[in-house]
Amino acid sequence: MDDWKQLIDQAMQQETNDTIGAHGTYGKAVQAALAKSQTLLGDLEAAQIIETIYGALVAYSQQVMLRMKAEDPEIGGVDHAFRAGQAYGVSCVLNHLIDQLTDVAGITALDALDSFSDALHEEIIIQGRAAGLTIELLDAKGDILFE
Repeated sequence: MDDWKQLIDQAMQQETNDTIGAHGTYGKAVQAALAKSQTLLGDLEAAQIIETIYGALVAYSQQVMLRMKAEDPEIGGVDHAFRAGQAYGVSCVLNHLIDQLTDVAGITALDALDSFSDALHEEIIIQGRAAGLTIELLDAKGDILFE
């Protein structure tokens, strides 16, 4: 298994002269870190830490959405687009990275958090489209939304 820390260091060195190579190396670091995280899910204390971080990201994403609701920004305006984009970014971390982890030992609530974060992501996509975000939107499972 590759060391994700060493891969990040390598990618940082590549950034100045090989952008495409650095991009690929960061991708390898993501996969190495997720593989390491997956091995930790068999350890109750480590699994609880991963579950807690997942919970923090879910709560933060929801907090951003509620802040947007409380601020009631004009749909399509800069403030609305900012909040929708902010929530979408956090939701993507949840749904495209952490959702790759499997609780093989059945010791955490990752499945329940996965279902909740998928529903939250779909709500955020509605806001992202309403904001007119011109980014390539991905659904909760990482597939490109063409409509």
